[in-house]
Amino acid sequence: MSMSLQPGNLPGSSSVGNTAPDPSATLVPGVAQTGQKRTADRRESPLDDAPGPSKKTRHQKGKGKAKVDQYHLVKAQIPVEHRPTKKAVYLHVYTLLGVTRADQSPLLPTADVVALFEDRLEPGFVEKIRQTLRETSSSKVGAVQMVNKLREMARDTVPSGSNIAKDILRVKDTLQTAAFTAVLMAGLQYWCPDCLAPPDTPYNQVHELVFLETFRAIPVSTGFRFYEVLLSSVTNPQILLDFYPMCVFDYMAGKVKREQKEPGKLVQNRINNNAIKGRQRLALKRTGFLAEDKWPDRVIDLVRDPHCNSDDESASDGEGGRIHRVAKKGIRSESATLFIHAQEMRRLKNSQAKRGKRKVNLMERTRVRSDDAEESDISFHIPKKAPIDWFDPAEFNDFPASLRFQYSKYGVALPLPEYHSRTDWKTMNKDTFMTAYGDEVLKQYNIPTEEEMRSAGNQGWEVPPSPKSSEEDLEDAMDQAD
Repeated sequence: MSMSLQPGNLPGSSSVGNTAPDPSATLVPGVAQTGQKRTADRRESPLDDAPGPSKKTRHQKGKGKAKVDQYHLVKAQIPVEHRPTKKAVYLHVYTLLGVTRADQSPLLPTADVVALFEDRLEPGFVEKIRQTLRETSSSKVGAVQMVNKLREMARDTVPSGSNIAKDILRVKDTLQTAAFTAVLMAGLQYWCPDCLAPPDTPYNQVHELVFLETFRAIPVSTGFRFYEVLLSSVTNPQILLDFYPMCVFDYMAGKVKREQKEPGKLVQNRINNNAIKGRQRLALKRTGFLAEDKWPDRVIDLVRDPHCNSDDESASDGEGGRIHRVAKKGIRSESATLFIHAQEMRRLKNSQAKRGKRKVNLMERTRVRSDDAEESDISFHIPKKAPIDWFDPAEFNDFPASLRFQYSKYGVALPLPEYHSRTDWKTMNKDTFMTAYGDEVLKQYNIPTEEEMRSAGNQGWEVPPSPKSSEEDLEDAMDQAD
């Protein structure tokens, strides 16, 4: 999709040659004036008193001089009551961009497009365009076509699991048609802000104005009711002026930069993000089932950390449905894998018995395993804490001594595979279990002693920092992909 202007339909344009915009022209309150930074006339926002680092003092870490991240807001800075409004703002930006997936980078306008647009503007262009947008009542044919195309793309994207596509379809098409009519009436064929340029350029001012006018025109009771937004939040102009630049000049700009630096990165981040969240859900379900079945903590620790569980990737089953192909997890022992799979079959059977034939959105995934499955990019992550026999002995014995020493402290969960079917070990205390089964398991693992670790040549053996938790992995993935 290429960005171009709608000839002869630009409110605020000069009919006699090209006229540069007048910086002193009176503009709409809340829209930054040309040549000025937004912070110059920024009014107080309900987000200013929120906890967390201030936008004015928060810096990005890295080499060289620190750079203020002007538009980013961390989660702690956004009060709970305003978070639905943030979701609504982001959805409206996605809608205007015509983007239906989080792993899709927005397009940038060419320099020629921006120059042509700005050359046609005359002093007071923002106020004139605003008046035009507010007076427009009839839909344009082009807007209807744009909405039809958007909703068709969304319907095609929904099967892949895109929440953006689902939510776009939840908004009435008449409201979307009104928004795209405003895009055309503002002199644009497509809404395509230059997210790598300053927000206060004339070109970006018009895009911000279109966003604000069309967003405010959407009735809260019908437009974004599924987000449960508060009227006091969604109608607060300063709230919108906090969330809009955060979405366009921080979030969307980040997508563009990542995709420019490494094409395909957004798609891979989305896959990893979904896999991490899937493993978190699986860990919670498995942990809950084993606890309900009264297994000892040492056994529950085989699945408690999300990294203990295999990830999977969504795929078509060839019949219009979705399956999830399970990735290989070669670092996990055969004993742990056999036990986890056996308990998983019991859990699924129990879940089906509770649910019966009733179909709900939280139905279990259809996970398909195959002997020739490959490792995924995140299959190699090791859990922060797990029993030693979760690890394949050969893989474990290749770990550095300090890491082997660390995991040896977490004990043994299972007997050897040939004894899994016995029932006595489930209720044994630790000492009895180790004597009966555990010591035999430990013979497979090369565990350094404290004396060996303290010996000359092994100074600095202290336990290294633990691997990142699954929550940190999820935050990283979401920052990059969603």
